[in-house]
Amino acid sequence: MSKLAGVKLEKDVSGRIRKVTLDMKHHARFIEDYLDRLEIAAAKKNAVYVEWNDLKAELDKKHGLNSKELHSSLRAQGRKTA
Repeated sequence: MSKLAGVKLEKDVSGRIRKVTLDMKHHARFIEDYLDRLEIAAAKKNAVYVEWNDLKAELDKKHGLNSKELHSSLRAQGRKTA
């Protein structure tokens, strides 16, 4: 197996790889991305999902909007010609 810069393999008595050490000088971006993905995976396990229509209704109520009226008025403005 060819050597990779910044990678150190430690083997046991049988010759099996037991530990891999990565030098942050060479692999910091990879490690950061890997740790971010682990954090995202853990967050997804405990995530609470909300239906889009429920969220939209809650936001409309919070901000005093009616998204149906707003959407239709924007569509009407797009049809106007000079």
